Amino acid sequence: MIPLFKVYMAPDIADFILPVLHSGYIGEGEEVKQFERTFGEYIQNENVVMVNSGTSAITMALKLAGVGYGDSVISSPMTCLATNMAILSVGAVPVWADILPDGTIDPKDVERKLCGKKKKAIICVDWGGLPCHLDRLMDIATSYGIPLIEDACQSIGSSFNGSPIGHDAHYVAYSFQAIKYLTTGDGGALVINTNKDEVKEAKMMRWFGLDRNNGANMRCNQDPPVPGYKWQMNDIMASIGLANIRGLDDRLEIIKRHARFYSSRLGLVEDFNRQSGYFLYTIYVDDVDKFIKYMNNNGVECSKVHDRNDKKSIFKDSEIDLSGVDDFDKYHVCVPVGWWLTEEDIEKIISLVERYGLKT
Repeated sequence: MIPLFKVYMAPDIADFILPVLHSGYIGEGEEVKQFERTFGEYIQNENVVMVNSGTSAITMALKLAGVGYGDSVISSPMTCLATNMAILSVGAVPVWADILPDGTIDPKDVERKLCGKKKKAIICVDWGGLPCHLDRLMDIATSYGIPLIEDACQSIGSSFNGSPIGHDAHYVAYSFQAIKYLTTGDGGALVINTNKDEVKEAKMMRWFGLDRNNGANMRCNQDPPVPGYKWQMNDIMASIGLANIRGLDDRLEIIKRHARFYSSRLGLVEDFNRQSGYFLYTIYVDDVDKFIKYMNNNGVECSKVHDRNDKKSIFKDSEIDLSGVDDFDKYHVCVPVGWWLTEEDIEKIISLVERYGLKT
């Protein structure tokens, strides 16, 4: 079976992990600081705060934005559950906005949903790594005086208007979860584009509100200025990240080459202002279950990957019109596109898709 996802680990990963394991220190230390710097250089933004998951990064962004109990946050229901679980975890309520045919949130519907009861934030999700219309969303967020939080957990290697993702929203959450193209086993990062004071606050927030740069033997003697959590990354995770970030661009170029080949064969047009890193390559078929069975029977793993959140019992279902979500959820499916695929795999996958046919 040609897999939809595969974990990447550098061949010499042991050379990075073993010294940490035998160092006598495996908490949040110098490796985390180094990975923070290295990842910041990679995305060309130094305002990076490493945490233990993408979910923690989104939750931290909500906390920094002042979102709390009873507040409303506009979000997309077409995403990983982690996005909207973060809203619930701070006691807030998601207000669902519709999506465009490409799976990203619809700026026009976001603006419509901002009318009436005051909303505290907007979360936009880069579906499969495809950036949202960040310029339009930032204009809307600015005009209403609320922060834009970008869930870029699938956006390693993506860019907007020629710049790496991480510059165009107030807060940008990344994930280094197991199957991401850059993995630390699990982990995440929050990029903060508001002010330096919030970067400092976030670094304290991730560890009980305490300043780990304070060299006192008993850091717990500090009087924390902010409430904090157990969200820090540790040196084991960071060492994995430092090993795996080498050669990342080469792997991403392979992935993007695969995606370009698919799009060319299928006659699909890309938006060059919104370049995806293609964590997912999404197509649309008339019968998803039938297509998945057909592909599986021919040795190719396929999946919808994510299910719409608004129909889950933990969220309050509503009868609002989400026709874009209805169509996308009904017809979308993802096919393998990753760095691990051979030329033979790519030709097999695209030939099977062509033989089956896209949505009419």
